Amino acid sequence: MITVSIGEIEVTAVTDGEAPPVAPSWPFPNVSAAMWENYHYALDGQGLHKSNFGAFIIRIKNTVILVDTGLGPHPPEKYGDPPSKLPEAITGAGVSLEEVNMVFFTHLHFDHVGWALTHDGSGPLFPNARYIASKTDWDYWKFCEDSSRLDHTNAFKNKIQPLDDFGVLELIKGETMLISGVRTLPTPGHTPGHMSLSLESKGASGVVTGDVFHSSAQFTQPDWSHRADVDPVKGRHSRKLLLERLVPGITIAAGHLEHGSNIGTVAIVESKRYWQSF
Repeated sequence: MITVSIGEIEVTAVTDGEAPPVAPSWPFPNVSAAMWENYHYALDGQGLHKSNFGAFIIRIKNTVILVDTGLGPHPPEKYGDPPSKLPEAITGAGVSLEEVNMVFFTHLHFDHVGWALTHDGSGPLFPNARYIASKTDWDYWKFCEDSSRLDHTNAFKNKIQPLDDFGVLELIKGETMLISGVRTLPTPGHTPGHMSLSLESKGASGVVTGDVFHSSAQFTQPDWSHRADVDPVKGRHSRKLLLERLVPGITIAAGHLEHGSNIGTVAIVESKRYWQSF
């Protein structure tokens, strides 16, 4: 478990488990095997892509924010059998579920909203939290009729819409200050309302990227798009704009990178950025 400090802000990486490794051509269908030759560091020892269902705990003064809620309970025959362990990971980080004041969704894909509710769906898993989501994403998934995205639309109906019924959901648009030092950054493309977070405290800076990045290779190759991007063109644009903010020394938290090495910074070599985990 990694915890870093950004001024008075403390960020801890937690995980809901890991997806079974796959050939990189599955998440990145437009990236050839030859194009991966210089990026073996982004794959495992067998040349496979690994994906972590990562989340982050942000602590500042009396506020505890959970960023994303993982895959959640799921049928193993559908998504493989990663351990669904986010609640235990949170308590293992010294935070009770009752202490979480705010849950922030970077976007409303099924693998980011899985623990929004209790296992039986009878109420919010985090009983004292406001849940914050993008109004743009809400509108998109509420009316989405794309049959290829049923995993996401079903998760929206079963995990997100009930939060509104329970009266704990707040929808936002654009740049919004969640609390002092924590501000949303619209980074659309992966989903229409995808948001990252900017963290600022005592002269130190950080960014929680959400799914702007799915692989450390994308820090150097921002044109590589993940198959789940709703709008790859906007996604590439957002990735390049965000990369301009990422200077050496800034703290970066990227949920899908491998747990244990998904908080880091960047190095710039010959005008190219490279991921460096802490």
